[in-house]
Amino acid sequence: MTPKPGYFIKIPFIWQPGCPAPAQHERVRFRPLERAWLEDALGQVMASSPDPSDAHAVQQMGPRGAALDLLGALQPYFELAPEWWQRAEDERGEPVGFVLPVVFADAKRTRDGLREGTIFHMGVLPSQRGKGYGSALLAQATRTLCGAGVWRIFCDTASNNAPMIAAFRAAGYLERAPWERPISWPPES
Repeated sequence: MTPKPGYFIKIPFIWQPGCPAPAQHERVRFRPLERAWLEDALGQVMASSPDPSDAHAVQQMGPRGAALDLLGALQPYFELAPEWWQRAEDERGEPVGFVLPVVFADAKRTRDGLREGTIFHMGVLPSQRGKGYGSALLAQATRTLCGAGVWRIFCDTASNNAPMIAAFRAAGYLERAPWERPISWPPES
């Protein structure tokens, strides 16, 4: 599938009841995160992300500007409990990444009184990649949303993000047909 100009391909993944329940990873601890730390960490992750929309945002605004812009886009589309957003640390207490699970604010995405969840963003810090932390982050975000009582979790990732695709598949998320997404929002003409 070749995207039209100004678009890229994303692969959606769904977790729903019946999918495997993710286990807690013993090597990674989670704790609440501080906003200043998140802004820096998110900027680092976006600056080295294979996602074309992240790369575009960083090119236009720099890492910190891209992070602030993304965080500013949260409302009115998503809601969260502050304790859901967490910093991941290794056994020594060194930060390795973050998870930012949310629920969709749109009532049309509610089923039987339960909200639909997604992972607004998650990331392994560039210096910590290749150590298997991505699966721990995905498991934590999934457990957090399941604990919040969602009817399903809908996520997607860029088709060139092989580590994230592998993590979704290993976690038992159901893969759906790829779709096109504009690199920037609103789409540039």
